[in-house]
Amino acid sequence: MCGKRNIIALTLLFASSILYGSEKIVSVATLEDYAPFGFVVGNGMVEGTLPPGKNLVSYRGYSWDVLRESFHTMGYTIKLSVSPWPRAMHNIKTGKADILFPTGKNKERLKIFDYSQEFINEANFLIYVRADSPIKWTGLESLRGLVIGIKRGFNYGDRWTSVDYVTEFDVGTILQGFKMLEKERIDGFLGYESNWDYILKQQGWMKKYRKTPSIGSSREYLVALKSNPNSLIILKTFDTGKQKLIQSGRLEELEKIWFGAE
Repeated sequence: MCGKRNIIALTLLFASSILYGSEKIVSVATLEDYAPFGFVVGNGMVEGTLPPGKNLVSYRGYSWDVLRESFHTMGYTIKLSVSPWPRAMHNIKTGKADILFPTGKNKERLKIFDYSQEFINEANFLIYVRADSPIKWTGLESLRGLVIGIKRGFNYGDRWTSVDYVTEFDVGTILQGFKMLEKERIDGFLGYESNWDYILKQQGWMKKYRKTPSIGSSREYLVALKSNPNSLIILKTFDTGKQKLIQSGRLEELEKIWFGAE
C-alpha cells in the first residue's frame, strides 16, 4: 500500500510542479504560544510566505527553526499560518494546510494523520501544583476528585485520556493556567515540562509551584492528513532535510542556541 501511495504522490507532485512551475511550496499550520519550540513575538496572528533563506521576525522557536531550515535546504518555500491550536488543527483537517506541527501521537490522531519519521521536539507530561499544595503524590490516583487545568486541544497521551476521576478545566494559554492555579480556581495544571518551565522562568515564578513526577512523555512530529495524496512525499522531504541538518552540524548549533551547551 505504501508503494502505491508513493507512486500516486509522485505523480501528483509532478503535476503540481507543471502547474506552479519549478517552485516547491509547502503550507504549514502551527500554534502561537509554545515557547521555546514556537511562539509569536508581539501581538496578533502571523502569516507569511518564506522562500529559502528567509525568516519572520514575528515568529521564533527551536522547532520552527528546524522545520524551516529542513524544508529550505530541500528548496521548498514555506507558507506559514500561526493561530491558536484548535484553529491550526482545524486548518489541517480541512485541507487548508499540508503540514501541522508539533504534533504528538495518540490513538485518535494516528487514525487520520501520517507522521514524519524524524521528530521535531519532545514533551514530558507532568502536573504543576502550588508550592503549598496539600497534594501528596502517590500517582495519578492522588488527583481523584480534583480540578485539573489542561491546555485546550493539547495531547497528553493515552494514559491521561484513560483518567476519568478528575474534572478537567480547559485553559486558553499557559499563563492563564498558572494564574488560575495561583488563585486556587484549579488544583493542578497538566503541562509539558520544557514549555511550562520556560514560561515560569520568564515570569520569575519557579518557586511558586512544584511539579509531580512525569506521567508520560511523547516525541512530537510533523503530520499530514492521510487523505492528502502528497503527504508521504512532503513528510519525507522534511525527514531528508533534517538529516542534512544533522550531518552538517546545523542541528547541534540550533540546540545550543535554544537550550545551551549541554
